[in-house]
Amino acid sequence: MMDQQAWEKAAALHGHVCPGIVVGSRASMLILELLGRPGQHIGASHYAVVENEVCGVDGVQVITGCTLGNDSLIIDNQGKFAFSWVDKNSGEGYRLLLKVPVWKSNEPLVLHEKVKFGTATPEEKQKFFAMRQERGQELLEMSDQELFQVDKIVRKIPGKPRLFPFVQCSRCGESFMEAYGQLVSGQQVCAACSRAEA
Repeated sequence: MMDQQAWEKAAALHGHVCPGIVVGSRASMLILELLGRPGQHIGASHYAVVENEVCGVDGVQVITGCTLGNDSLIIDNQGKFAFSWVDKNSGEGYRLLLKVPVWKSNEPLVLHEKVKFGTATPEEKQKFFAMRQERGQELLEMSDQELFQVDKIVRKIPGKPRLFPFVQCSRCGESFMEAYGQLVSGQQVCAACSRAEA
């Protein structure tokens, strides 16, 4: 079921309507329905695993509350429009896979690249924005059954430390988490300074 208020929040955060934000938002609303928790944030109880790193990730974060910052969002980029949510304790959950094409042809992708690199003509920009809006609207109007294949899954996700002691870089003087540094000539340096040495 479409949660209009949640959809509007996700679209506002993302900045525009496009196929990706629609799919990520619709998948997020559907998982909340499947879990019997419509309208609730589930970041405290579930991991979201997204198999892409494009527009739909914004919908996942806004609607389910599974975010990178709260360690409940995992990006496992397989280039697929698939989204899983698993219970942090039991590992039980669902994987939702988009069943229809994101785009009807590759033309919008060609135009998108031109827009991103600043080589699109004004007419090409206008055409891309119109195609993006149109396809997004088409996906919004489809049913959950038309959009997604839903599979029950079990996937244990081990927790991992994310915070480490801070140290000061001997080169630039900035503080950083020790686990992300390097020893260079016997001195503890941050990743940026380490790359500068190479």
